Amino acid sequence: MVINGVDDLCELFFEAAKTERKMPRAYDLRSKGNMPETLPDPSLAYGYNDAEVRLGPANSTEVTRYDQALRLTLLLDVPDRKLVWAVAHSAARRDRGPAWTRLGRIMGLHAQTVKRRFEKALVELWYKM
Repeated sequence: MVINGVDDLCELFFEAAKTERKMPRAYDLRSKGNMPETLPDPSLAYGYNDAEVRLGPANSTEVTRYDQALRLTLLLDVPDRKLVWAVAHSAARRDRGPAWTRLGRIMGLHAQTVKRRFEKALVELWYKM
């Protein structure tokens, strides 16, 4: 996909964060024990409880765009890299977009300052491309 503007660049990073959550872990946490998990109540063992919906695996197009986002990240300065990926992960699987207030609390900044710095980083990246 061709990136036509800063909005497309923003969507690329948001999609890359969603793809990163779909990718397999670096190490499998389930392989530490040998005994299979058994539920204490037999009525829960046959699927009568609420099903947990999980993300499907990432397809090849998503992984290619994820690699493109990683390559573009190298054009940014280190603080801007951290900011862009923090905002992207904050927006992943969230309908309302990034949680600016929460990111601002973590960074010790006002939410509008975080948003302004994010937009500035994306505009600088767009001009560097």
